Amino acid sequence: MLDDTSRLTEHRLTANERRDWRLVAAACGALLMLLAYALPFFGQRVTSARTTFSGETVIQLDFPLLVHGQHFAQAKRPINEELVSVEINTGPVGLAASSGYGWMARLASGGEFLRHVSMFLALLLPLLGATAALALVARGWWGPVGLPEALIPLGARLALLSIPSLLLAWCHQFDFSFALLRLASGALTPGVGFWLALAGGALMGAGLFALRTETRRELVNWWALVFAVALLAWLLTRFRPYPFLEIWLFISDGIVVTLRIVATSFGLILLVSLLGGLGRISHNRIIYGLSSLYVELIRGIPLLVQLLFIWFALPQVFKGIGEIFLRITFLQGAGQYLMDLRLNPFTAAVVGLTICYGAYGAEIFRAGISSIHKGQMEAARSLGMSYVQAMRHVILPQAVRVILPPIGNEFVALLKDSSLVSVLAVSDLTRRGREYMSRTFLSFDTWIMVALCYLVLTLFSSRAVEFIESRTRFER
Repeated sequence: MLDDTSRLTEHRLTANERRDWRLVAAACGALLMLLAYALPFFGQRVTSARTTFSGETVIQLDFPLLVHGQHFAQAKRPINEELVSVEINTGPVGLAASSGYGWMARLASGGEFLRHVSMFLALLLPLLGATAALALVARGWWGPVGLPEALIPLGARLALLSIPSLLLAWCHQFDFSFALLRLASGALTPGVGFWLALAGGALMGAGLFALRTETRRELVNWWALVFAVALLAWLLTRFRPYPFLEIWLFISDGIVVTLRIVATSFGLILLVSLLGGLGRISHNRIIYGLSSLYVELIRGIPLLVQLLFIWFALPQVFKGIGEIFLRITFLQGAGQYLMDLRLNPFTAAVVGLTICYGAYGAEIFRAGISSIHKGQMEAARSLGMSYVQAMRHVILPQAVRVILPPIGNEFVALLKDSSLVSVLAVSDLTRRGREYMSRTFLSFDTWIMVALCYLVLTLFSSRAVEFIESRTRFER
């Protein structure tokens, strides 16, 4: 016999519940969205553009699929020249190809998909919202458990984003330049399918947003902040391609260098932190003394000073040691190696970050290991385990859950402090920003873009650490 809980899990929505206006609105909006995509969206497109400047500079661009780069061409004026005129030509798009599905097919099958991937995603997002809404309504009407609580936040987020996503897809038609739109506003006006899709998105969003009271899950969480900052940076490169797009293209390789430095350093930091933490709880007085001396000395010196010492002073230390080794017959080879040793900027940056953050990490590991009751070690040793086995299989797995939040915070701090390696001639994100600013003197625009890039990286890292912590919290 089923108990009350089992009966509840097999309950289906009643006829009155299925007629709830929220479900009806979500279903009608989703179906209208799917239908609208089969109707004309953008029947005309910009095929070419001619930009003329006062110094007789002329830029002619042809667009075989979608206008691209025209906004940047007319925004970045040659030196000592002014924009005189912009002439554009528009052409028709076939009836089938002008629909939402047609545009997505053309973008996906074109040879320049990566160039136009943002418009493809802008058209895809409303379809994903419609699919999620239909899945939610179908499972609510015919599923065994009624409304699926997990689908409500997802469907509502996608539905609410469908309208701005469609508007961004339209902005792609005139390359986000409203001056370009004014030149051919009649030709670039969207078709009936676009306006029906907007209506479907509004109806679908209203229904799904009203369902938020049926779930205990948050409709908006802190991941939305990551998305919002990334979207802001992207919109700056679109609506103001000069200078923001140029800045992005200039500093993007610096982001890769920054991530390489942080990833390499963090892996070494974990190793140094583990060894330092074990040394800080060691009963061997020599190991304990060396570990404590390392922690106390390094934590008392600023990171910037350590980096400058490694880059400028450490070669002199190597040279002094090498001169001593050269006086010893069997150490002459090692002495000559030290005399010639020079660290490249990337290695010096990794070494400096590892040494500095390893000292802070050692204290985190020491505190985490010490938080485990000593009876755990005694029980493991009584079962015949060695000290190393007990530490590996019993103590450290429990300590990891304790040290995960502070280690995650150290990673975020490392990501921000990696900007200091720019003083070592490392072409990281900060240095690339300085190089662009010194070349163009656009300090405000440059550092706005650099700050947004760092903010996206740190916010994403913080949310990832928070997610990992939530997955391990229940096992404590």
